[in-house]
Amino acid sequence: MIQAQPHSFTPSLGYFKPLKCTRQCLIIATLVIFNLQCSWTPEVETVLYEGPECVISLKTSHALKQTPKHPALLSESLIAKILNGMTISQEEGVLQQLLLSNHHPAPAFSPSQIDFLALHVPLAFAQVTPEEIIHFNCPPTIEQQFPIQGMLAVFPPSSLLLTLDNLKPDPVASPKLQNSSQKLQPISLVFSHQEAIIGKEEVQTFMTIPSTSHGIAINYQSLEYFTPITKENQQTQPGTQSTPHKNTEGPMTIDSLNSRLRDLQKIVDQQAEEIRRLQDTSAP
Repeated sequence: MIQAQPHSFTPSLGYFKPLKCTRQCLIIATLVIFNLQCSWTPEVETVLYEGPECVISLKTSHALKQTPKHPALLSESLIAKILNGMTISQEEGVLQQLLLSNHHPAPAFSPSQIDFLALHVPLAFAQVTPEEIIHFNCPPTIEQQFPIQGMLAVFPPSSLLLTLDNLKPDPVASPKLQNSSQKLQPISLVFSHQEAIIGKEEVQTFMTIPSTSHGIAINYQSLEYFTPITKENQQTQPGTQSTPHKNTEGPMTIDSLNSRLRDLQKIVDQQAEEIRRLQDTSAP
């Protein structure tokens, strides 16, 4: 009689190897997730001042490459001078040069926005920490037809970084130009005091600026030492004498006036003919 051999229940070691590997992988993945959670901190924003002109807040940033020089002591007059000197410029193409001969850079901030920011930004710089930047968001106004938002930060020794996000073209331009080639022209942020602007290479060492933002850094210490000569302080400066302005040009005769008027009329006629030609070529 044939007897059946008893079945061996001894587990094979190879059966547990995949289970052991899976358990190790789970432990490693858990440790990685735990370390990421410990090292990553969300950006925190604290609103300081809020008004109809702008909202100013303190915000932590992961884009910083250098530690800002915060808190900082900046005067109200200095902030006003910097904001007043900021303009938004757009490179003009051939069509813009023909039709917008009197086009000028648009102010980056309206007068009401400058008054509000100049009053509250120095107070914000007195409270900001080295881990934070100053963020501002200004809605459109009567003078400024598009919103303005950006950030401010001070880096050693005396560099003030200003960035503006999503700059728009000049709204006073012709609608036809805004809908056509003007959108392709690059927009830039310009400061009136060129001697105080810091190079772009050094600006890139401060923090990472997104491609949708325009940044400009200013040596504000040089602005504090610079005092423009006006009519008031020119009279008070020692060793200087104010002399009345004399007109060196002779009186204009009727013939010379008519000659200039004819020249101006020729220029106007040429521009009008060029505009008509461009309109005819662009018409469907």
